[in-house]
Amino acid sequence: MQFARKPLRRPFINIIPLIDVLVVLLIFYIATTVFKKSEPQIKIVVPSSTHATTATGTPPSIIFVTEDSKILLDDTPVDPDQLGELLKSKLAADKNFKVAMKADTKAPFGMIAKVMDAAHDAGITDLSTFMNAEKPAGDSGP
Repeated sequence: MQFARKPLRRPFINIIPLIDVLVVLLIFYIATTVFKKSEPQIKIVVPSSTHATTATGTPPSIIFVTEDSKILLDDTPVDPDQLGELLKSKLAADKNFKVAMKADTKAPFGMIAKVMDAAHDAGITDLSTFMNAEKPAGDSGP
């Protein structure tokens, strides 16, 4: 007895739902990515403080002071004598220009004073500094 054979169908994969899922995942990853300002590849250990607070708003330009007395404005090395003029030109170009200092704990205080003087000469009166938040000794909270 001979049975009728069904013609062989080629397998078919519908890829439109797969593309839809991939697009949704792509949008999710783009939306949840934290866009962070790049920092130079230098190691800086900032001091700790019990009164440190987290800054909000737009991130400022950062002046880095390393333990070997090097000064960097964002990613570019800067001569300490030229820092004031550079800050003046940036402030003249953008009235909302903000700057913060991130100094190593072993950085010479003379270099930190030069940075503070340069910012003051440029007209920047609120030079923020980076510190690690530290819990007070008697604080048992989370």
